[in-house]
Amino acid sequence: MLSILIPTYNYDIRSLVHEVHRQATNTGIDFEIIALDDKSSSNIISSNSSINNLNFTNYELSKKNNGIAIARQLLVNKAKYNWVLLIDADMKLKDNFYISKYISAIKQNNDVVFGGIIYENKPPNSNSILRWKYGITYESICAKQRNKTPYKITSAANMLIKKAVYTNFNLDSIGNSYGMDIYFGPQLKLNKTSVLHIDNQVYHLGLESSKTYLKKTRLAVETLLKLKYQNKIKLHENDLLKTFILSKKMKFNYVLSSFFKVVENIITKKLLGKNPPIKLLQFYKISYMCYFDLEKKFNQTD
Repeated sequence: MLSILIPTYNYDIRSLVHEVHRQATNTGIDFEIIALDDKSSSNIISSNSSINNLNFTNYELSKKNNGIAIARQLLVNKAKYNWVLLIDADMKLKDNFYISKYISAIKQNNDVVFGGIIYENKPPNSNSILRWKYGITYESICAKQRNKTPYKITSAANMLIKKAVYTNFNLDSIGNSYGMDIYFGPQLKLNKTSVLHIDNQVYHLGLESSKTYLKKTRLAVETLLKLKYQNKIKLHENDLLKTFILSKKMKFNYVLSSFFKVVENIITKKLLGKNPPIKLLQFYKISYMCYFDLEKKFNQTD
């Protein structure tokens, strides 16, 4: 009935897998758990290999580091059941009803069900505070709110979906670039896929450093622009892209680009500090998008 798929890279997944396995077993459903390791270090592989001792569980190794989008697609391709549950390795289950809530959601006849993401109330160390503050502000959203704009927050880090639906979207087509979820939401909307958001959140534990997260933010902005100019995003609910398009229409993008070049170092220092203003991060994104667009001239070359 259910294939539970866990892409992982340099993360100890033993606790997560054991808890998912326990809950799935208690429901009495037919299930399998497949974890695909994306070329982790040898000590991580050695530790995680113990999950092979669990019934209906396989820990498989990739021959090379493919990135999250390709890893997820490979897992879906391996799944033997019609419904697949994708959960990232750095997640922690919130309660004892994670699997049973998704099983109940299947009966509501939707193509995709998103459970949501939350963060622990206690702040992490100051080196990772930017990722935590962004997650608390923009990702920890209840199902009622998410269902108002169902294609806006579409994280594949905690998602139940029909295998045939996932396969149809070719989500691995963006390759190893950062920002698969940016591409996912617009595809769901374009294809009028039936989406349901439920309150079945998991804790996101694997918070990267603020420096790494800021770098990934830039990569996500670049990915979004590339997808736009490759005409892969036609319908969307992405606020950043809406703001960018409006700024270009009003010719304000030149101002934002020039401003970014002048104050980039000052903004970066504040965002990497101990108490980064999240609204400043949003300004950083739009100004960098305008700058990157004009510098790379995507509208002329792509």
